[in-house]
Amino acid sequence: MPFTLVYGDDLHDFPRLGDEMLRERGAQFKEKLGWALHIDEAGRETDEYDRLNPLYIVLSDDEGQHIGSTRLMPSTGPTMIADHFAHLTDGVAISSSTIWEVTRFFVSDRANRRAAPALMWAGCDFALRAGVEFFVGVTGAHMVRVFSACGWSPEVIGRADSPDGEICACLWEVSEALSDKLRARAGISPNAARLTVHRPVREFSALAA
Repeated sequence: MPFTLVYGDDLHDFPRLGDEMLRERGAQFKEKLGWALHIDEAGRETDEYDRLNPLYIVLSDDEGQHIGSTRLMPSTGPTMIADHFAHLTDGVAISSSTIWEVTRFFVSDRANRRAAPALMWAGCDFALRAGVEFFVGVTGAHMVRVFSACGWSPEVIGRADSPDGEICACLWEVSEALSDKLRARAGISPNAARLTVHRPVREFSALAA
């Protein structure tokens, strides 16, 4: 399972992978879950945060096709939790260079059971090297159980009912011990290369065992 870490401004260097990611986001979040999101004529889902140069972590199968991805953004800039879900934190702003927001976490039905912890491990690995101590995000209550089952239990810092069911503001702590646990759950070799964010001069991928 190769990983690609790429900022939005460099996503054009991965036209096929980026297109697949946005199409699958549209199919999952708008068509399947019924979220009120914008999709273009090709079925690609994007929002205003995709225009802010977020970091995408993309998981591929052995044929190079997208099977999972997530979007990370520093909490010091615009975030979904601040702009749309402030009621979950009683209006308390979450803004710190050591806290990043995670959104659009998605794993395809085509992926095996190791894909979700693998994607979580990739986020944790990035955070450890970037000085990020926590991730924050809003998710459905059912996903809290999924994250916990994969090995990364969040702290729920706020709850509310919504038309789509109960939603939760969550905080995930990053640590070396957690990274090791997620790596083992995902079946990733301890000898795998450390993840590197793509730059135009080179492409990165790390292989799971």
